[in-house]
Amino acid sequence: MVVKAEEKHFASLMELFLETASWLQSKGLSQWRHFLDGYGRDDVMQSIKNETAYIIAKDDVLAGTVTISTSPDDWDKHIWKQSTITDSVFIHRLVIKRTFSGQGLGRDILRWMERELIFPAGKKQIKLDCVANNKTLNEFYVHNGYAYMGSTEDGHSKYQKDLHVV
Repeated sequence: MVVKAEEKHFASLMELFLETASWLQSKGLSQWRHFLDGYGRDDVMQSIKNETAYIIAKDDVLAGTVTISTSPDDWDKHIWKQSTITDSVFIHRLVIKRTFSGQGLGRDILRWMERELIFPAGKKQIKLDCVANNKTLNEFYVHNGYAYMGSTEDGHSKYQKDLHVV
């Protein structure tokens, strides 16, 4: 089940981000370290208020989350610089709870978004970024049909996929 996140979900989402950031750190990755340092909370709350954050539940348990925005924020502008971004949808903070890892839920979320959501006219691509040194995550996006579009000077890989408009 996928639903838009509400303010009542904030604490659970933060727990999920902190759990994931700690796990990533145990693997030698600094991805989402800012959550452990006390940052990122405002971004999560803003995505809830903007109605761009979704929660994914399995058997009434929070299994994951994703933020899907139809307009670029400052981070997207930083990542994509000169690229055309007004015709894009942006994915942020896709995370799966560790207990649901390896069950294809990340893939299912991407497919749900690509096939089920209706985006405003003129949106042609889905864009996302992830830390370049997380090999598994980079392979995940390629395996799910996202084209590698280069990297940034500050260590992020850029990916995009064409939206198939019906």
